[in-house]
Amino acid sequence: MIHFFSRGRQLLGQPDFIGLLAATFALGMGFSFVSPFLSMWGTQEVGMRPFMFGLFMTTTASCAIIVSTTLARWSDTHLARKTMLICGASGGAIGYAAYALIRNPIVLLAFGTTTLALASVCFSQLFAYVRESYSHSKTGSVEPALLVSVVRGCFSMSWTVGPTIGAWMMVQYGFHGLFLGAATLYLLFLFGVLRFVRYAPRSMETRKAIHQPVWRILTRGEIFWIFFAFLLVFAAFAMNMMNLSLLMTKVLGATGRQVGYALCVGPIVEVPLMLWFGHLAARGHQLRLIKLGAVAAVGYFIALRIAQEPWHVYPIQLLSGVVFAIITNVGILFFQDLLPGQAGLATTIFANAGNVGNLTGYFGFGALVEQFGYRGVCTACGLLASSMLLILLFYRPRVVSPTTAMPVDNAAYNPVQL
Repeated sequence: MIHFFSRGRQLLGQPDFIGLLAATFALGMGFSFVSPFLSMWGTQEVGMRPFMFGLFMTTTASCAIIVSTTLARWSDTHLARKTMLICGASGGAIGYAAYALIRNPIVLLAFGTTTLALASVCFSQLFAYVRESYSHSKTGSVEPALLVSVVRGCFSMSWTVGPTIGAWMMVQYGFHGLFLGAATLYLLFLFGVLRFVRYAPRSMETRKAIHQPVWRILTRGEIFWIFFAFLLVFAAFAMNMMNLSLLMTKVLGATGRQVGYALCVGPIVEVPLMLWFGHLAARGHQLRLIKLGAVAAVGYFIALRIAQEPWHVYPIQLLSGVVFAIITNVGILFFQDLLPGQAGLATTIFANAGNVGNLTGYFGFGALVEQFGYRGVCTACGLLASSMLLILLFYRPRVVSPTTAMPVDNAAYNPVQL
C-alpha cells in the first residue's frame, strides 16, 4: 500500500501531468454533458421521428468508428498525437456549437459525420499519448497500468457530476445552452492540449516498421477474439443501461429517487477501484483481472435477474463498479500491450469495441424487451457476459519476442515543446 501511494505521488509530480488531468476532466465533462440528452434533443427539439433519430445516431456513430480508426493509424505512423488532439478538440467545439444553433437534420448530419466524427479521436489519442509520454518519463519509470488508471479515473469522475450539471444547463438555458456548454468544454480541452501536451513527431524508423493494414491486424486471432469479447460485454451493459431504470420501476416497484440512488453506487466505487486494479495490473495480472471482470459481470446480471426489492439493487451495483473499473481501465492497457508501438491504433480498437457494442446493445434492447420482458433482458445480458468469459477462458495470448515486437518510437518518449 505504501508503494502504491509513493508511485502515485511520483506520477502526480511529473511535468504537466496535473494540467493534463484537468484537460481530461474537461473532455469527460464534454462527453457527459450531452450523451444522456441526445434522444430528447433529436426527437423533441429537432423534430426527428424515433426511427429517423436512430438512423441519425447509427450513421454518425459509424462514421466516428471509421474516422477514428483511420486517423489512429496515421497517429502511429505520421502525425504527432498533439496534432490529432488539436484537430479532435476543434472538431468537438465546432460540432456541438452547430448542434446548438442548427435545426435542419440534413445539415446536422453533415456536422455529425465530419466534425464530431473527428472529435471521436480525442479519447483514444489522449490515452495513447499518456502511455507513451509518461511511462518512460525522465523523472523515473512509472507503471503504465497505474498512470492509465489515474487518467481513466479522472475521466470517470467527470461522469459523476457532468450529467447533473448538464441537466441543470438544459433546464435553465435549453438545448442551446446545453450544447454551447459542451462546445465550451471542448475549447477548454483544446487549451489544455495546447498548454500541457508536448509535441512528439514520428520518426522515420516507426513509419517503416508499422506497415500492416488495419484489416489484417483486426483479423489476427488474438486481436479479433479479444475485440469480440469486449464487444459482447459492452453490448450487455448498453442494454442494461436502458433496462435498469425500467426494471426497477415497472418490475420492482421503485421510485425515481431509488433509481437515482442505485445509479450512484457504481461510479462511487469505480474510481478508487480503478486505481487499485491499475496497481495490480502493473504487477502483470492484466488477463487475470479481465477474467475477474467477466466473472463479476456474469454475477451482476444473475443477481439483477433474481432481485425482488428495489434495495436489493444497491449492493448489486457494487459489482457493476468492479466490472467497469476493470474492463474500461485494465482493458485499455491490455489492448495497448497487444500492439506494441501502436498505442493509438490499439486504444482506438478498444474504444471501437465499446462503440460497436453500444450500437449492438441499443438495437438489441427493443427487440428483447418486447419478446422477453425486463428480466429477460437481464438473462440476455448474462449470456453475453458468459460468452465473454468463455472466450477468455480459452484465450491464449501470443508471446511477442523482442525481435518481432514493434520498435518503440523514441521521439514519443523524448518530446519537444511545440
